[in-house]
Amino acid sequence: MSLGTPANPNSNNNESTRRPPPPADISSVMSAITLCSSHDASIRRPAEELLQTWENAPSFEGVYHVTGYLTSLISIIGDTSSTNTTNINIRLMAAILLKNGIPKSFSVPLPESPNSEMDMNTLTQLQQERANIRNQLPVLLFREVNATIALHLQLSLSDVALFDFPKVWPSLLEDLFGVASGQSELSLSSNRQYGCQTMRIRAIKTLRLCLQTIRQRKVIVPKQRGGGAGNNNPMMNMRNLGSMIGKAAEQRKQVHSRACSIFGPLAEGMVQHAQSAVGGGGTMNDGDVRSAWLAEAFLAVGYIKCLTELLPMMEIENIYADPRTPSVRSMMESLVQICDAVKAYPSVSVPPTLANIPSIHEEYSLRMDKIYRATLRCCMCSIQSQPQLFAPNISRVLPSVVEPMLTLDANVLHSMPEKRLMNMTGLITTVLSIAMYDEKRKDSLLAGNKNAVLGMLLGKKRGSNNDGPANNPNDDRGVMEARNTVTALLTEGTIERIIETLVGKFLRLYSEEIEEWNDDPEGRYETDLAEKSSMEKSPRHCAGALLLQLMDRETDRVAQTLLELTQRVYQQLPPDDVNGMLSREACYRALELCHSAMVGRGQNRLNFSEWFHSELLPILQADLGEDSPAQMRAMQARAVQVVQAYSTSLKTADFSFAFQTIARLMAAPDLVTAFCAARCINHLALLHVKGTEESAQLESVREHSVFALGNTFALANRAESEECLSVTLMCVSALVEANGLYLEPVIQAIAEQLLSLWERARDSVPIHSCLLSVLNHLIMKMGYATIENQHVQTVLFPLLDYCTDISVTNRAETLLEDGLRLWLVTVVSSRVATMGPKLTNMLPRLEAIIRSGLEPDLSLKVLQFNALLLGPQVIEPLAPTLRDMLVSLTRCIHSEQKAGDDTSMDGDNIISGGTDRGVTTMRNATAALSFGHGLMQMFPDLGLSISSPAIAKVVAVIPGKAIASPLVAPVFNCFGRMLWISPNALDEIFANDPNIDEKIASVVSTWISVVTSVPANIMTSSQAQKISFINQKKACLSLCSAVCRSPRLARVAGKEIQNFSGQMIAFELTLKLDLDALVEAASGTTRKVVGDGPLGDLATQNAEMLKSDPLLTISLREASLRMNAATQFGM
Repeated sequence: MSLGTPANPNSNNNESTRRPPPPADISSVMSAITLCSSHDASIRRPAEELLQTWENAPSFEGVYHVTGYLTSLISIIGDTSSTNTTNINIRLMAAILLKNGIPKSFSVPLPESPNSEMDMNTLTQLQQERANIRNQLPVLLFREVNATIALHLQLSLSDVALFDFPKVWPSLLEDLFGVASGQSELSLSSNRQYGCQTMRIRAIKTLRLCLQTIRQRKVIVPKQRGGGAGNNNPMMNMRNLGSMIGKAAEQRKQVHSRACSIFGPLAEGMVQHAQSAVGGGGTMNDGDVRSAWLAEAFLAVGYIKCLTELLPMMEIENIYADPRTPSVRSMMESLVQICDAVKAYPSVSVPPTLANIPSIHEEYSLRMDKIYRATLRCCMCSIQSQPQLFAPNISRVLPSVVEPMLTLDANVLHSMPEKRLMNMTGLITTVLSIAMYDEKRKDSLLAGNKNAVLGMLLGKKRGSNNDGPANNPNDDRGVMEARNTVTALLTEGTIERIIETLVGKFLRLYSEEIEEWNDDPEGRYETDLAEKSSMEKSPRHCAGALLLQLMDRETDRVAQTLLELTQRVYQQLPPDDVNGMLSREACYRALELCHSAMVGRGQNRLNFSEWFHSELLPILQADLGEDSPAQMRAMQARAVQVVQAYSTSLKTADFSFAFQTIARLMAAPDLVTAFCAARCINHLALLHVKGTEESAQLESVREHSVFALGNTFALANRAESEECLSVTLMCVSALVEANGLYLEPVIQAIAEQLLSLWERARDSVPIHSCLLSVLNHLIMKMGYATIENQHVQTVLFPLLDYCTDISVTNRAETLLEDGLRLWLVTVVSSRVATMGPKLTNMLPRLEAIIRSGLEPDLSLKVLQFNALLLGPQVIEPLAPTLRDMLVSLTRCIHSEQKAGDDTSMDGDNIISGGTDRGVTTMRNATAALSFGHGLMQMFPDLGLSISSPAIAKVVAVIPGKAIASPLVAPVFNCFGRMLWISPNALDEIFANDPNIDEKIASVVSTWISVVTSVPANIMTSSQAQKISFINQKKACLSLCSAVCRSPRLARVAGKEIQNFSGQMIAFELTLKLDLDALVEAASGTTRKVVGDGPLGDLATQNAEMLKSDPLLTISLREASLRMNAATQFGM
């Protein structure tokens, strides 16, 4: 069978629709920006696509293009001739586009001289455009009046710093510092209306953004270009790894060293501006004392933040040998002095120069607080990056933070700014986390804490990295003083006071939170839920982090202190004391936070069973009404959360009692308690769902699940917010997962409730997503019985239709993915006899999605499964679209790459990291290859006609080109199926290549290397071994078949294929696998969870297809004998 046009790898079936980007002159860009504000989607979308095309133009289809897009944006931003709202909006949009476009353009490295991929004219134009951006950006930034536009210009400048500092723009940081210090001509020529001081503040903020970008910059190693048959080793070239890492580390060190050239001036400026801010000084030409002082305060904060970004880049390894040590030590001492000067709060002493200004006390307190917070953050950064240098200052800064926490009243602490409290607790946490300050861990410093393997790769020998006796931290007086300070903090009496402070002043609910409990219970619940997130930053969250750090340092003492505190509060305070109940709630919160230390790590520091029966259960069983004190209801909600945290410690009998009791609380009048109970039931229901194993706890869940479901749906009808309704629906999903077929008698009731909730959902995306999740679980667990239920169908198919209707604005971006997942589960669980007509009726919608190219990783799978159930008529109308779609989705593999593509140390191997084109692109390419393979397996001729163009293009680039490792196996798996159908495929793919023999040999050698390179984790799994053998057998049979048909292949790779087939025959004899075992493994991993219902016809049809698959059924020995005969004849 001929492959036709795909034989030419340079052809492209749909390139006519992918034209190079047009020139981006000022009028065209201005017009596109204007049209983007249109409410008419037919006008707006083409303009957005045009802007996107210009943004991606620097390397469209692997070819460099110069459109002038960034230059036009710069011109639009600089046009301040009109100050009307429309012009400002256009300029703002241009600034946003510039910020988004610079990384796309500047990330493309330019060669030093013209080459085969870039001629002299293109190179010159690109260099001129980037030079223009570098020249104009600072000018625009310091003349811009609009603060929002200026912000995006600042971000644009920091993006330029990411790529051009220091090689192309070595003076960037000095230029910005010159403006910030008022010594640059640019600062003098800045916008007079805005003022020189304002521009200095803007400059120091920009400098900080640039330093932040440079510090977080990832050093990448350029990929070696070129290729050929010799570059096909599938394993990473470890011989070059050391030099590559060393080169990357050296490059990073050079960048950081260049950035640190401004450290001295920054340190001097920090002291100068901080002194002026604290003393109320500052100079202003018009004599405005307040404005002058405010500028000094802003500059002081800016200088400190810049130093915070710069300190980690100092990289001082030996404080005695490095010449920068004195200046850094001096800066840290000055930092602590500033901290001492501004730490008073709220009673600050206003300097005489500001005393006559109205309302100055509050403003002065605010500015001093901002400086204080900045100094604390800089201290934390200093401690983390240079703990030995900062050690002498620990004895001053640590007590200054701990003392107010211990001595100030809770109300005073609560009146402080949240960020101040967070930084105070954060500094203590940071100090406690440093091993150098821990007396118990000082011996570990002598062994060295650097990565020995990395040091070896960098060429460092043990003891040769400046860690000699002169730099032993244990002999450093400052370090010893810091250890004494930390030890004093943890002495008996002090650590107990700290824990009581954290529990009583930070973890305890505040009065306004109690008011919120009454006035907005759903808001209170959502706040409490957010505080459990690791992303949440609040005083309570930071106090919890400090408590956990203390627990990590002094586990037994902290655990004992918490237990004693909880017992003392429980015994001393009367049960009806509502304030005492809040103290008890705080203690329970602390125990909840520390649950892993209390009952984990091989220790049992808390008898949870005793605690559950004596204290928690009475609270859970209490009948509290809406008129009950909020403090009592808060205690009950906390008890629910404690049970969830310690759920693994529940005994079997206690688990049943806890599940039933907490399920009852979902009907509690207090909504916060009810939602906490729903979240806990969600957790408990899934806790013991493990494979096919039955357990007493799972039986308890099923025993009370109908009751729990009733309360869950009742709670859902009480919920008003999306977040709270989502919690209830997640609970329903968990109960369905835990029960499966056991819930079949109540499936009608579940469907009716889901229908009513869908009617409430309106356009809410989160609620629709949760409804889809519930239906997913229902169908996955109960099988075709769920789909065939008429009540389920009343919500299932209308919901599917709603979520996959891509004609509705934004539907494709919000719900299509979840809708396709439900569609996929529906197809898998359907029987053709009963559901065939409904599945057929949905095909036009699927065709529309496929033709739009949306969510290909899911839509192609839905199409494939429909085709397996309903036949090739599902595929045939879409054949041209699918052919072009597969070529497009695999373009990330077969398109030409840019001259400067970078990879993650992939050297010249074929399955390295490859170019980072995004997870989505990789996933879509994998989906295309999987679909192509499945299509050829189901309908060989139709599948080959659709899949061969894309596969041919991919295979054509394999010799000498790095393919991302996740794509290598799918590529060869798909190509193996193609080669089996068309044995002359390799000859046709490389027909026009002068090095055809070398290319074919390279592909075969790489393929065999890939399928025979079995990772160690596969060798330990019998299922993985079977799948690996199936892939190896498919490759062997396809190659044997091709050798029989292709004399060229027999000549250039026959011997290697012979050896491979011999190895496979021996391996097959060792495994002793029959056809049924291979079919079971090839069917993929199926759910085998207790309670699962029967699958639909798809599983049976798939198994039958596999049983008739020649690549599974044909004997390797027979194929090898035929191949040997053909090879001898061909040679």
